[in-house]
Amino acid sequence: MKYKTVLEGEQAVIFNYLGEGRLVVGPARVFLFRERLQKLTHYTATQYEYLKIRDKEGIVSHKPGPCEIFFNPLLHEDIAVKDALKLDANHLIVVYKRLKDDSVERKIIQGPTVFVPDAEEWLHEFQWHGTDPDNKTRMIPGKDKFKQLAIIPEQFYYNVGECRTNDDTMITVKLMLFYELKDVLKMLDTTHDPIADMINAMCADVIAFVGKLSFEQFLKDSSKLSDLSSYPQLEQRAERIGYQLQKIVFRGYHSSDQLQAMQNSAIESRTQLRLNTEIEGQKQLLEDLKTSKEQERVKLKQEMDKSKQVHSQNKEEMTLKHKLAVDQLQHQQNLDLRELMTKSKMDMKIEEDTQKLEHLNKLKELGVDLTCYLATQQPPPVSEELQVVSSSQTLFTPESHF
Repeated sequence: MKYKTVLEGEQAVIFNYLGEGRLVVGPARVFLFRERLQKLTHYTATQYEYLKIRDKEGIVSHKPGPCEIFFNPLLHEDIAVKDALKLDANHLIVVYKRLKDDSVERKIIQGPTVFVPDAEEWLHEFQWHGTDPDNKTRMIPGKDKFKQLAIIPEQFYYNVGECRTNDDTMITVKLMLFYELKDVLKMLDTTHDPIADMINAMCADVIAFVGKLSFEQFLKDSSKLSDLSSYPQLEQRAERIGYQLQKIVFRGYHSSDQLQAMQNSAIESRTQLRLNTEIEGQKQLLEDLKTSKEQERVKLKQEMDKSKQVHSQNKEEMTLKHKLAVDQLQHQQNLDLRELMTKSKMDMKIEEDTQKLEHLNKLKELGVDLTCYLATQQPPPVSEELQVVSSSQTLFTPESHF
């Protein structure tokens, strides 16, 4: 006999000695007599989880989060916390649901969303050809397993081997295929592995393309392998299974080791000849460049000499023009000065004559005989006597003698 406490937020089951049980929800204080108390495990689920509950009768139910539940051994067989399926905008899932009449309903759920399946629902699991992690050009059947189907453009590498030309040359064609899913329902109804279907159709088209050409013709027409028109079976099969081809890239080819060695040798020879041609062309271009630069240098020197000569001539011409202008200016100044001096002398003469005339008029008014006055103002005449003597005699004048 003893007391037990069930706290608030807890639950417990009490079993008696007969194996009968009863549920106790806390808070509670219980007395036990020949009984056993078992606390229940508490399960919770967030908004991105759900609870998978299987009861004693085998009925399974899903309870979306956020939620909680206590594992009651009287009712439940098992409880598990499961993650909800989170889908982004580029993925979808295919969900099947069993109906009451035992028929199955299929629906497509596209993201973005958080999906919690019902107990009667299950997801379609895809199992396709996948890329070999050791060789990206090799596909392994059943390698790619997933439940979320991508609806964005994708691509894969693939090498189509054992392609024989009409002259019995065995080659391997390297390709890269770009594709996009357009119709999910058509894909689900017509194929279980669309990658395998596209690989098979692509191989058929490549073998048909290579088989009608010789090796030399294949080398010339290999660029056509990047054209979608060269893959009629692949286009037809892709459309039938709900896919759309975007483009195919021809990544090259590989032949046998001996043929590849011969091909490599021929490529090396052609490359060496092309390099020699380019080197010789570069030499010729260098010589042409040197010649053109020398011509430009000579022409530039001639232009510089001509410019110097023209500058010298212009300088001399400007010097002469300046000197002529200075001489003309000086001559004009001399003429103007002479004219001013002549005019000044004439003005002075006129002024003197005017003063003399006024002086004579005043003398006349005073009764002075102007004739006598003017005669007295004249200097006495100078008389000179010349005598011719012989060479032994000296010439003398009355004013001088020896």
